[in-house]
Amino acid sequence: MTDSIEAAPKLGPEFLVKGFRASAQDDASVRQMLTLLDMQDAAPSIRRLRDWALGLAQPQPGERVIDVGSGSGTMARELAGLVAPGGSVTGVEPNPTLRAIADDRAKETGSTASFIDGFADALPFDDNSVDLIWCERVLQHLDDAQAAINDFARVLRAGGRAVLLDSDHASRVTSDVDPEVEAAVLGAFLREMPNPRAARLIPRQVLTAGLVLDPDIGVSALVMPQPVMGQSLVAISIDKAVSTGVISQEQGDQARQSILAAVEAGYAFSAVAVFGFVARKPEATDTVEP
Repeated sequence: MTDSIEAAPKLGPEFLVKGFRASAQDDASVRQMLTLLDMQDAAPSIRRLRDWALGLAQPQPGERVIDVGSGSGTMARELAGLVAPGGSVTGVEPNPTLRAIADDRAKETGSTASFIDGFADALPFDDNSVDLIWCERVLQHLDDAQAAINDFARVLRAGGRAVLLDSDHASRVTSDVDPEVEAAVLGAFLREMPNPRAARLIPRQVLTAGLVLDPDIGVSALVMPQPVMGQSLVAISIDKAVSTGVISQEQGDQARQSILAAVEAGYAFSAVAVFGFVARKPEATDTVEP
């Protein structure tokens, strides 16, 4: 298969359940995931949030870094350049097809980033062996995010940092849809996600894992490009709300028509907040506030 993205494929309602899972390996699912990943990589707001996180985490030459849920490998490649010379970056990605694409892209660009199989809550690394962990928009897809952050704390060296960037999907807004219908559609989406309010839970989970949370919290709005709004997560959430009886077919059709009309007019808007946190493993002399 090819990793080129010529046009955004239409997402089906099943993508809410199986998207961004290790088992999603068919061509259609991978193409959908790559479309969303590449779109998010290109978003100016995500670039600003990543720059903020990099400025706070300060990756250094010679450090050992892991990118948890590395997807297409974009950040692994960037981090590899920042820790050179002498550093290493390993992307941990459970989906073998995405992992192969990430590896191909790294080779094409001459990056030293490497990619291995693994899961966020069972990282294949020794205790106290990693300087920096990058985990971007992964926790929202996990049934047990606390277990993952606990494992981050295990593998980090004293003084090591974990960058945690994730969405809070309850913050999602969409223009030109009746507010009651918008709320019902959002509710249908939230019920399908394993951890839809991931971001707001991170501070508690970080402290529970014995890490120290930096007081500077970042946030940026991930805005859905207008050309794909008609076939985006918003659209499949409308389909899900109709199929589960949360809204009527008429309400769903009207919501979709309103969105498409707004896209045609050029003022459609849909966005979700992505928050950024940097956690640190205490040095031996440090203490963590309860």
